[in-house]
Amino acid sequence: MAGGVDEVESKHHVPDPAALLDRLRALGFQGSPKQEQIDEYYDTPDGRLRGQDLVARLRVVAGVATAGFKGPRTGADDGTYRRVEVEFPATGEVRDAFARQGLILVWRLAKRRREFRRGTDLVIAVDELPALGTYVEFEGDPIEIAAARDRVQGLIGPAEPRNYAELAADWLREHGRPDARELLF
Repeated sequence: MAGGVDEVESKHHVPDPAALLDRLRALGFQGSPKQEQIDEYYDTPDGRLRGQDLVARLRVVAGVATAGFKGPRTGADDGTYRRVEVEFPATGEVRDAFARQGLILVWRLAKRRREFRRGTDLVIAVDELPALGTYVEFEGDPIEIAAARDRVQGLIGPAEPRNYAELAADWLREHGRPDARELLF
């Protein structure tokens, strides 16, 4: 998504990924091929971006990089949250530009993602993460998100307010690795 958008999404743990994939297909959603993504998160050494719920990210998929910037999250009662997101194609020079701004690599996270669509702007991303399991993100119009979540009710957990980096950091802390800064396959 080049440019800036008002992103609305809802994230949920998936206890049985195969059942969710079967339901999505039965509902007419078409899945893209699975992609392995490496997300690199950047921040100041003292964590100023994280402290303001801001994200500076470089995502690499099949050798192609995309820079992303996200504003703070605003939660809604239905478990969705919204934030401004800007993404654009990036070159290797982005890392140098981050460094010139005082940003350092603070976190790396791998995931395997499949996106599902069915003729609307709603995107359902099914993400497999190392150690954390599978999550699904519903991104789009809040009414479409609610309808899609209703259609897969019982196959997904409650809305998860934490982002993947926060989930991974919590998991690593709980498993005695609080200083780890990556979660890779």
